[in-house]
Amino acid sequence: MQIAMYEQKQVSLHEEFPKFTSREAAVDQIKKRGQKRAYTCPFCEEFLTLRAGSTNEPHFAHVRGKSCLMSQSYEQYEKQIKRESSKHSVIRDVIFDDLSTQGKYKPDLKVEHGYQAKLNESWKIVPDIVVKKGSKQFGISILTNVHQKGDENLVKLIRKRQKYFKEKDLDVIWFVEDRELSVDLTHRVLYLWESEILLTNKTSWDSKWDNLIHELSDNNTYPLYEVFNYNNYGGKELAYDVCSLYYVNSIQDEITFSVYRMILDELQSPYRAFAVSTGYNIQLSEALVIEDQLRLANDELEERHMELFKSNFAKALDDMMQEYREPYVSQHVEKPAPLPSRPKVQQKTLKKIQEELKVVHWDDGTVTYLINRLKRGNITEEDAVKLEYYLRHNRELVVFKGWELRDIQAMASAALGRIEDPKVRVHLIEIEDL
Repeated sequence: MQIAMYEQKQVSLHEEFPKFTSREAAVDQIKKRGQKRAYTCPFCEEFLTLRAGSTNEPHFAHVRGKSCLMSQSYEQYEKQIKRESSKHSVIRDVIFDDLSTQGKYKPDLKVEHGYQAKLNESWKIVPDIVVKKGSKQFGISILTNVHQKGDENLVKLIRKRQKYFKEKDLDVIWFVEDRELSVDLTHRVLYLWESEILLTNKTSWDSKWDNLIHELSDNNTYPLYEVFNYNNYGGKELAYDVCSLYYVNSIQDEITFSVYRMILDELQSPYRAFAVSTGYNIQLSEALVIEDQLRLANDELEERHMELFKSNFAKALDDMMQEYREPYVSQHVEKPAPLPSRPKVQQKTLKKIQEELKVVHWDDGTVTYLINRLKRGNITEEDAVKLEYYLRHNRELVVFKGWELRDIQAMASAALGRIEDPKVRVHLIEIEDL
């Protein structure tokens, strides 16, 4: 296995090897330490030695005949997560620590690593974390390195794991590293990998969104997706079945989540979904509150998102109907013959109307980039203009996404103390005074 206890701390070979001038020096020194009993097993406290042959990857091993069941289970888990990035263990450990803290004041709550929880049952595949709440249990799995290269293989891997967990009657919540998040809120579209589609969940809040959407879609005038400027390439009605995808972001030791509600559309490449909500950020301590399940939502923000969705729908629908003297009828409904006495008017195309209804905002990645530039005090004039414009026209969205306007204003004040360019400063002052 790759871990051991050394000088009363758990160390990993991935972290130890770079400390030496070469691989050969690392192997030589770690072997000598092991021979002198410097390394012990984190599970059974037996002494470990380093094995580093010409074919196998260097690893810690028990003295022959001394291997413990827990270390064998962990070694199997190490193979399972070998494809993950270095952020995987950081995200997993922060989530584990937060949930374990809750277990200190919730006597019916037990939090374990998957390889530990399923040791006696000899599971071939385990989630990263297993949570037991009373008689119920669920798993948490984190996926990193989700990108185009290897997506096909990752899809096979996810399906295999989901099938296995289903056979074991274990519900698993999946978190996806947000490095591949791609959303265009102007057209309310999420671009996805097939692997992301497989990781969507159905929650109680998704059912509430279902009810709202079915209520609004009964307007009998425009399909919902057209009102929201979503291009339905397939030409068929969307199945109004909302689901969720949870993205996780790791910056140093800070973990945040992004919650997105969507309706899956294109289930063949290019994969797309209609973004029901514009997404919002939620802090770790709030997202991981355990009731019967993980909360994974901010109830107040969800309700405000719903209210915004309804008001945006009403306004966009009214604007679209105002553009037509004759009522628009969806292509899926037979259009009645016009009245002879009605004067003809030159109608705008739906595409033209949609272009006029665009909302001025950018995706989360762009806004986060601008705020980070501001925070570091090296924001350019062009970026300062964009950020001021966004904040001025999308103040509500800033709140919905989990950002505090006053915090951004404090960043602007701090940047004013470091930036001398008057062209940049004028926009920082505007942000400060919003």
